[in-house]
Amino acid sequence: MARDIAFLLVPRFSMIALFSALEPLRVANRFAGDVFAWRFVSMDGEAVIASNGIPVSVTASIEDIGRPDALITCASYDQEAGMTRAVFNELRRLARNGTLLGAVDTGAFLLAGAGVLDGYRATCHWETLPAFRESYPDIDAAEETYVLDRGRITASGGAAALDMMLDWLGSIESEALAQKVADTLVHTRHLNHPGEARVPAGSRYLIDDGRLVKAIRLMEEHVEDRLTLKDVAASTDLSSRQLERLFRQHLHVTPVAFYRQMRLDRAHRLLIYSRLSVRDVALATGFSTLAEFSRAFKQKYGRPPSHARR
Repeated sequence: MARDIAFLLVPRFSMIALFSALEPLRVANRFAGDVFAWRFVSMDGEAVIASNGIPVSVTASIEDIGRPDALITCASYDQEAGMTRAVFNELRRLARNGTLLGAVDTGAFLLAGAGVLDGYRATCHWETLPAFRESYPDIDAAEETYVLDRGRITASGGAAALDMMLDWLGSIESEALAQKVADTLVHTRHLNHPGEARVPAGSRYLIDDGRLVKAIRLMEEHVEDRLTLKDVAASTDLSSRQLERLFRQHLHVTPVAFYRQMRLDRAHRLLIYSRLSVRDVALATGFSTLAEFSRAFKQKYGRPPSHARR
């Protein structure tokens, strides 16, 4: 019998993530027969509007989902809309019944909120990963494009869902089928090797100086326990003056200003995607006092941090 795959759609979900997860199933059926069947469900049984404004019809509500072989939660900008008691109850019931549970983009927040990711490795969109870590310390949050861990599969979003499904397909059907599906979708796979959840710093900032890339990476890894400029320079075998010259040459900003901007960006995302208090957000982004954080945040965003939270 065909495996029954249910996709739980949360308002403003990512359409590209949904299709990236769905299309490998369709193409697999083309080559292997009807090995998969799929359906869309929502919290209330009504159509769901994606983040691009396109409505998608569903066949059932979460409470009428029954017992699918797999459930994949699809969320993006507004994962909080799916974090309801009814959703959590169904996710826990499915977990007890041995259903494979998956998520794309910020859908992992729903699984985490239900407690069905505790003790597992998982990932979500890189923008929300710091908030995910702070909110759910019992989950091993990985900076990878996708993670398969026992009965849980999670993808960071977008095209990463395609790699996740191909890897899963290879594990439950055959690697040959997974490769055939990838070829049909004109997709080059890195077999069973998830990449980084975010584009590497060198590509993001269009820089090829390894010392500068290392410095940026160090700053990204030490947002809460912020490093001094001297520490960063020493770790890259540079003097503070040489490091400052590199930042000005390639990024037209001082390393101190760059680091501060990075920490404020992280704070902004924590305010949006986590339930941490403003004080805890300040501490999590390396600000020694709430007053210092509030001043810096207001200077950058034109409003106090308490007004940034939706």
